[in-house]
Amino acid sequence: MKTKAFAFVAIAALLVVMAVPALESEASVYNNISGDAVIGTSDTADYVITYNNTDYNDYQDMSMAISYTAALKDSSGSSVSSGVSPSSGTLDNGGTATLTVTAPSTTGTYTLEVSYEIEVTYTDDEGETVEEDLTADRTYSIKVVEPVTLSVTVANNSDVDLSGFGVYFYVNGEKLEDSYTTFDLEKEGSTTVTYEYVADLSNGQYRFSIQAADTGNLVSITGLGTEYTFYVGDSSYTLWIALAVMVIILLAIVMVWVYRKPVRNYGKPKSRR
Repeated sequence: MKTKAFAFVAIAALLVVMAVPALESEASVYNNISGDAVIGTSDTADYVITYNNTDYNDYQDMSMAISYTAALKDSSGSSVSSGVSPSSGTLDNGGTATLTVTAPSTTGTYTLEVSYEIEVTYTDDEGETVEEDLTADRTYSIKVVEPVTLSVTVANNSDVDLSGFGVYFYVNGEKLEDSYTTFDLEKEGSTTVTYEYVADLSNGQYRFSIQAADTGNLVSITGLGTEYTFYVGDSSYTLWIALAVMVIILLAIVMVWVYRKPVRNYGKPKSRR
């Protein structure tokens, strides 16, 4: 029994040792795309691509030429016209490039596809020049949504003019870090602060407000902290309310018709002799 257990442990250890080089080999090639997962319709956003291959670092006279092509494709696999700029280029090994994606005006899920062609040249152990051609691909899913315009009217109740007053928008109590906005406001004046909110939202009701960026500011401004609501989808139940009202009206008409329907008088029944 002990012999079998020892054999099992030995085999497991051997498998682990064999797996380590494989893991190191996989990690020697790094291919990545980073950027926003959600953008608004017709908006532009930057995405950084990276390709790094260290498989050939130990060879003499090694050189690597990396070229890429990029495309933005819709759910059917068709390329979006002018969806990516630049659509092709070159990279240094371990370097990066920035691609600008222009979102279509139609919402949906799109895919940023980047394909690489790599030409490697090096001198092997026998002094011979070797050339190798490699390829690699990377995709990145991008959700294109309709932005929600959040707007709040604020009024300066103090007797001083405000300059560069900073605020943040909050949605469901969560601060939107990229929503920082400043405004100038004369004493007893008012203005409207807006923000284009881009997020992959599910149907429902949402609360939003604005708060002063400087929480220690004691200036009295109407509108700060006041919560407002917006809806995504049919969560406002407007359609259901309209249908319910129509049903009630129809029932009322039927009831009036039934109660006002004239009763026919057929006279008294004849008595039997």
